[in-house]
Amino acid sequence: MWCSFGHFYHLSVIDNKVKTVRRGKGNAVQALSRALALVAGLLLLVIVELGLRALGIGPSNDLFMAEGGDYRLNPQAARRFFPHQYARLAPGQDRFAQDKDEGVLRIFVLGASTLLGFPNPAQTSFPNFLQLMLEDAYPGREIEVINCGITAINSYVLLDFAEEVAAQEPDLVLIYAGHNEFVGPYGAATPFVRLGSDRSFIKLQMRLQRTRIYYLLGEALYYAGQWLRPDGQAPSFGLHLVQREIYWGDAAHAETTANYRDNLSELLAIMRTRGVPVALCTLVSNLEGFYPLRSQEPAPPAGAERAEIVNDYPHHAGVHFATGLDRKARADAKGALEAFKRARDLDAIHLRACAPFNNILRESAVDGVWLIDLERAFAAAAPEGIVGDELISEYLHPTVWGHYLMARNILAQIVQREEAFAGEGVDPDVLKSFAQYCRRLGYGVQQRVLARNDLILLLRNMPYRDRPQVLEERLSGLVAEQLSELPKMSYAQIEDFAGRGGFVFLAKVIEEAGDGNRQRLAAQLMTLAQPLGFMP
Repeated sequence: MWCSFGHFYHLSVIDNKVKTVRRGKGNAVQALSRALALVAGLLLLVIVELGLRALGIGPSNDLFMAEGGDYRLNPQAARRFFPHQYARLAPGQDRFAQDKDEGVLRIFVLGASTLLGFPNPAQTSFPNFLQLMLEDAYPGREIEVINCGITAINSYVLLDFAEEVAAQEPDLVLIYAGHNEFVGPYGAATPFVRLGSDRSFIKLQMRLQRTRIYYLLGEALYYAGQWLRPDGQAPSFGLHLVQREIYWGDAAHAETTANYRDNLSELLAIMRTRGVPVALCTLVSNLEGFYPLRSQEPAPPAGAERAEIVNDYPHHAGVHFATGLDRKARADAKGALEAFKRARDLDAIHLRACAPFNNILRESAVDGVWLIDLERAFAAAAPEGIVGDELISEYLHPTVWGHYLMARNILAQIVQREEAFAGEGVDPDVLKSFAQYCRRLGYGVQQRVLARNDLILLLRNMPYRDRPQVLEERLSGLVAEQLSELPKMSYAQIEDFAGRGGFVFLAKVIEEAGDGNRQRLAAQLMTLAQPLGFMP
């Protein structure tokens, strides 16, 4: 019995080993099959991708496109970073030769909507002022200031474009970017496609977005949504899309700041490897004239936003803003500036770059990288050192005068480096006045009036829950400026303004004004419009 049992036991062990071996071989075969299927799937995707490219399906991802012997900005260059319904075009029309001549001074300017002059006419942006100033300062040289500005982009997009820019033999790359880090592509508060905050994963997503397959899938999803909602109103691009609140000290705030630092560092490394000089410009925003969009709870009791309660609500942006107004009224300019800066940094809707971003820019200006401190220049030009509406149109976009100031400060840095960078022979006295440059750029009273109506519309639609008093006063002031400047226009220009609905629009804005301004502005509008036959 014992021998029989032992024999049976040994047979069972052998049988189990055979089954284990067979199972192992089966698993190996299954693994190999899966691997082969994966390789075959990837190969199929590669074939499809190559086929789509060969057929020219989908827009080019290149920043520049060839036209004859020149390059110009590809309008579709940034399309892949946005959903179909919110796609941003690259509007720049600057051209430059594919083969650069020896005497050409070539400067690329990278950034977002500030580079487009928004909300003022595009020709009034600082790259255009800089082009004219350089032509005056260096009359013996051919000047190329290539404006690569695209609305709503951020440092991720600039990093993606860096290699292409560096390949075009720039004498200087100017960077003015950082306001859109939270709300632009891949930002923590972006209204666009976002699959995570890890920078490595984001860069993988960016590579996938370069494929034509990704483009076709995005288009298919968009048109499927249109088909499923045929009567739905087309979504509009604007500040109303930004809804997520991010508070100072949040993990998302720290991640965004760190990603900006890393993106900038990688971009500068690319330029340094290519031997391209880079100038980093610090960022400017409206401190005194722009009330924070959102404040962190808890909120103070109604009517209690006074300087005395700032210690009780240290994270409430609105309280710090009110403190700034109070301190300024008491002639405490230094204390007011600190409070306004704190209000900007605590604004939970991050449309304005907060203090850490300018700190990063200053820290990055090493190893030959220039720093153009526009924040300091604007403070020096602002009353009592507090930047407000005279330099910034709304929350962060400079006024036309602000753009002129930016160009003058950039030019000053170029002049300081003329021996190594721009050559000899500059005569600063040849520079023209602000008014003269405005005339050369085609910016006069008609353009100011039309742009001011656009600004009023933008401010009127700012995504506040309750419209603050500072905004009410700003709107009334802008309407008063319109009524003051309209008589300076010709009848044909006023008629064009009326045909665009300008008077009707102003009448609506006046109806919303406070009692103290409504009657006065309405009477002024009536006095102006009625004799001309443009009674709103």
